[in-house]
Amino acid sequence: QPWKFYICRSEEAKKIVRQSYPREWFNSAPLYILACGDHQQSWKRPCDGKDHLDIDIAIAVEHMVLKITELGLGTCWVCNFNPQTVKEGLQLSENEEPIVLLPVGYPENVDPDPRNKKRKSPEEITKWI
Repeated sequence: QPWKFYICRSEEAKKIVRQSYPREWFNSAPLYILACGDHQQSWKRPCDGKDHLDIDIAIAVEHMVLKITELGLGTCWVCNFNPQTVKEGLQLSENEEPIVLLPVGYPENVDPDPRNKKRKSPEEITKWI
């Protein structure tokens, strides 16, 4: 498994994570999960060498998101953060690439009915061939 997950709950770790993505809503999370990957350990497709690290981490992280939601907590993917800030601040190894941050907490003002979210229709995102 080419990944490692850091549970950032100390004030020092949370400060570093928050510096990497300075948004007001993000700063209120009591806990963050940082998903990191190692390209040296990741699976590469034999026919063309495609590195599947991001895909493998996405699968693992999405399972976390589903479990976090099942527990009644809130989270979302954050990829628009400065990976160098967390890499240096948390003193990650040279091989580790910070890929995803998950803020975890209790959501406010969330509509529990997923049908109320604006989504594209199945016809807009599906092509039968």
